[in-house]
Amino acid sequence: MKNILINNYRPLILIVFLTLLTATFNVTSVLGLMPIVDFVTNPELNSNNRVTIELVKVYKVLGITPGLLTLGLFYLFLIIIKAFFLVFEKYITAKTLMRIMKDLIFDQYQAYLDASWSFFGKKEYGMLSNTIAKETEKAVTGLESLAQLIASSFSLICFFILLLFISWELTGIVFLVTLSVLLPISFFLNSYVYRVRTMHTKASNEFQGKIYDTLNSIKLILGFSKKKNTFDEVSSSVLTVTNTAVKFTMARVILQPITEILVVVLIVISVTYGLSNIELGIPSLVAFLYSIQRLGTEAQAVMNSRNGITASLPSFEQIDYLKKEALLYQERKSGTSLNSFTNSISIQNLGFSYDKDNRILEDISINISKGSMVGIVGPSGSGKSSLIDLILGFHTPDKGKILIDGINLNELKINDWRNLIGYIPQQPFLFNLSIKENLLWSNKDATDIDIKKACKLANAHEFIEALDNGYETIVGERGARLSGGQAQRICLARSLVKNPKILVLDEATSSLDSNSENLIQKSIEDLAGEITIISIAHRLATIKSADNIYNLRSGNIIESGNFEELMANKNGDFYKSAVQQGIVK
Repeated sequence: MKNILINNYRPLILIVFLTLLTATFNVTSVLGLMPIVDFVTNPELNSNNRVTIELVKVYKVLGITPGLLTLGLFYLFLIIIKAFFLVFEKYITAKTLMRIMKDLIFDQYQAYLDASWSFFGKKEYGMLSNTIAKETEKAVTGLESLAQLIASSFSLICFFILLLFISWELTGIVFLVTLSVLLPISFFLNSYVYRVRTMHTKASNEFQGKIYDTLNSIKLILGFSKKKNTFDEVSSSVLTVTNTAVKFTMARVILQPITEILVVVLIVISVTYGLSNIELGIPSLVAFLYSIQRLGTEAQAVMNSRNGITASLPSFEQIDYLKKEALLYQERKSGTSLNSFTNSISIQNLGFSYDKDNRILEDISINISKGSMVGIVGPSGSGKSSLIDLILGFHTPDKGKILIDGINLNELKINDWRNLIGYIPQQPFLFNLSIKENLLWSNKDATDIDIKKACKLANAHEFIEALDNGYETIVGERGARLSGGQAQRICLARSLVKNPKILVLDEATSSLDSNSENLIQKSIEDLAGEITIISIAHRLATIKSADNIYNLRSGNIIESGNFEELMANKNGDFYKSAVQQGIVK
């Protein structure tokens, strides 16, 4: 919260100024009520009331005859001025707070986008989503409570001064009674609200995460008939969210009856003591009682605002924590510029682990010449995907290096390097847009000719044209309206629309039927020689045409060569895998 206040001090100072001005007119309007009561009880205005005496003097200077109408107009004028500043202050406050919320969302979102893949691997997506969507809103509500706290505190002080102005003796009694009742309640509610809102934030993170998981696995849930189990899992976090929301609401609501009871007690004390002990006049007593009522209202507002600030602290803490964490894992933006790929990718003695006790890759050395096709094979857990992540710059190797045209990848601008790559993950991902919009996502400047050429190379043009709406067909969430093979071919076409120099396929055909696999394999073979291709493959048949194949086991290269060379070694691991897959009998 401190940084936000510092970065937005000018508009916040303006808001504070306007709230203080509004509070001043709020108190001043009470003084305008006293001469009216004085006139009703004493039409001659032979009053000892200082407010009435001073106002009558001003009227005489202006040549105005004091009366119910003129006094009423003066009171109305004060109310109108107060209303004007109140509306203006609320407008400026709303505009400033919405701008702060926008900046908070943008800063948080940008920090996530600038973070490396390692950051996302350690964070729950539900927490990230909830922080941007909800916690920023709660944080800004806390800033609004801060502005309200300043305004209400100033009004409280002004009404207290007004009470002292009318009767310091009676005000002392009111002050002691009020303090003894509200102070312990305030301290208790403050700590209670913090605990409740912390639970609320934690439950909201969990709820968002479960909703995210549910929507991403809905087909699996339906297939396993797990709807009830899924609902039960989500319902517990929803109940926590709703219960903590109710508790927070009740913490705010409970103050209203307490302050109302307190105000009634104070009014009874004031009337009894004021008339019998200090002989207050009726106008002064009316103003005193009205001020007590407003004092109670402002005291309630101060406590509610303080609770609102306390309630926003868990949100500020989570926003700050995640932003700092994202900045800690921020990808480098500086480095050597790279606009082309002309020679080779050289991986030298590469070693990598996610933690010190679990080595993923060890002494990996691979040379990938421009225009060549390289296949990387091996069982699950052998380190294939980790190697691709390192080539893409998602992680930094523990030892060894990756050289791009002789330049260490760690010294390059990472976005320059990735701009040269077309990446196709194992699971196809398409946005809920038209096919054409999905293709343009990788290159917004691509023409219709570029799009059709890429789709033909990916063996996708024919089936797209056969659809009712052709390239304008909406594919559904994650491409749900297409078959797996169709979606993967569009993903391949999307990479080709980018006009990449290097194509990286991370087991892109492992979950496809044989016909779809053959179509994508043919597409890849047609691209060989024009684009450098790095293909992780589970099915060995898909990398038959590779110039070099590297067989990984437990993070080590145990075999390498072209398909024929590896198949010639009848005792080799590659050959045995080929037999298991039915490539040879």
